[in-house]
Amino acid sequence: MQRRAFLASVGIAGGAIAAGCAPRSNPTYPIQTGELFEGIGPYPSGVGSGDPTPDSVLLWTRAHPERDTGQGLLLTTEVSTSPQFGVGQIIAELPALATAQRDHCVTINVTGLQPATTYWYRFRYDGLTSPTGRTRTSPVGGVDRLRLAAFSCQRYTHGFYTAHSDLAGLAEDPSTDLDLVLCLGDYVYETGYADSVYLPGRDDPIQQAVTQDQFRAKYRMYRSDPDLQAVHAAYPMINVFDNHDGLAAPGDNQATGAIAAFFEHLPVRSRLPGRIDRSLRWGDLAEIFMTDQRSFRDQTLEEEGPLGTSTTERPEILDPNRTMLGAEQRNWLLNGLSGSSAQWKVIGSQLMFWPWRSFGRLPGQPRGSGVYLNLTQWDGYVAERLAILDHLEQNNVRNTLLFSGDSHVFSAAQIAPDVDNPRSVPRIAEFGTGSVTSNNADENGYPTDDSTRPYLRMVNPNHLRFFESERHGYAAAEITPGGTSVEFRSPRTIRQTTSATQVLSRMRVATDTQRVELLAP
Repeated sequence: MQRRAFLASVGIAGGAIAAGCAPRSNPTYPIQTGELFEGIGPYPSGVGSGDPTPDSVLLWTRAHPERDTGQGLLLTTEVSTSPQFGVGQIIAELPALATAQRDHCVTINVTGLQPATTYWYRFRYDGLTSPTGRTRTSPVGGVDRLRLAAFSCQRYTHGFYTAHSDLAGLAEDPSTDLDLVLCLGDYVYETGYADSVYLPGRDDPIQQAVTQDQFRAKYRMYRSDPDLQAVHAAYPMINVFDNHDGLAAPGDNQATGAIAAFFEHLPVRSRLPGRIDRSLRWGDLAEIFMTDQRSFRDQTLEEEGPLGTSTTERPEILDPNRTMLGAEQRNWLLNGLSGSSAQWKVIGSQLMFWPWRSFGRLPGQPRGSGVYLNLTQWDGYVAERLAILDHLEQNNVRNTLLFSGDSHVFSAAQIAPDVDNPRSVPRIAEFGTGSVTSNNADENGYPTDDSTRPYLRMVNPNHLRFFESERHGYAAAEITPGGTSVEFRSPRTIRQTTSATQVLSRMRVATDTQRVELLAP
């Protein structure tokens, strides 16, 4: 069930349609030519870094093809201990060949670096120097803190990236500067115009990307945005793809080209060849587990009605043989969570994990029963969700955080193995990030949070702690040995190129509790 159907259904259930809805606009979309977008300048997509380790980091750029006569373009990668790149400060000069076979993208694994160290980098070819990027290696041993942000869902045609402007701006102040950024998917959208939302000037010439060249053009267009470029230049990023990046489920016809373009245009390490599920350590403080919830999933179940799908109508929801992760990835994740020596375990999840229900479990029904609103996400794979929570409980794994995307809503939840039992101890504290730009309740004229929030809290009283469906933005977190603080940051508008930012909520998870405490914004 899509978000739009959920929000409408809650309005129906709450009797709030008349009071909570506004008419949906019907914009006129520009004519689409199908032309493959190409940026301007010698480095049209900027620079970026990703997946740092204590002694290495991936560096990335793309050279404009106009100077390539057929042999490729030989780039020099410079890494420095200072943004001035002065004498004695450049510690590495590495060659990289940008060719048409990889859309003139280069990813360089720079090794031999020092742990917990900030480096600056840039690229040169034909006398042309790229913008300077900043990156940081991960630490070893004891760590005082990890600051990270998480974002997802940035459809280009729906608005300006004012959230990214704010995110990049955090780097200017040491008190707000970040170590890492997690992208939880939907970095690009295979479709152009959608959902009756369009911001003039944010045009996409390709309505449906299928081929590798079309997905390459999508990345070139998205990465031409100056605010997104600023985020990549400021922080190392850890990326995974989601359905709009081109793979919703095994067998998607566009998946081969989409995944190839993903690995060309983003610096990503692989635990296994071609895979995106992997973990990265941040000293003894945290281990980050990025998951793939698209490549190995069983078929998504069909949904039954406007108010959701019950486990009585679809008993397969509770089938222990259904999987979203696949056996190998699930075992890797479970063993990693229970075997990690890091204090905090952080899961990067493309999809919402907490139970999003329109009606709860009835007396006599088995654990996990209820009426679920979106069977694409973990609500369609309840038994596997319970298996993860049971594993954490049986192994007394504490301090597990989960950041989720895809839903286009901000949410916070404390998830126990039995969410209907108030005495069941939460095992995961989840923070779902709103979309950067992709449509939400506000743009589509659905019932407002004044209508939906009380209903959701009534139905999900033990686990749901925060819900906001009308705003865009991202999540920022500070993880320390004493606890984790999270705030939801939202630009006041995405319809202008600049915007003030509002903190929607501040929350805290005390060490060893997995419980979300709401603080004053």
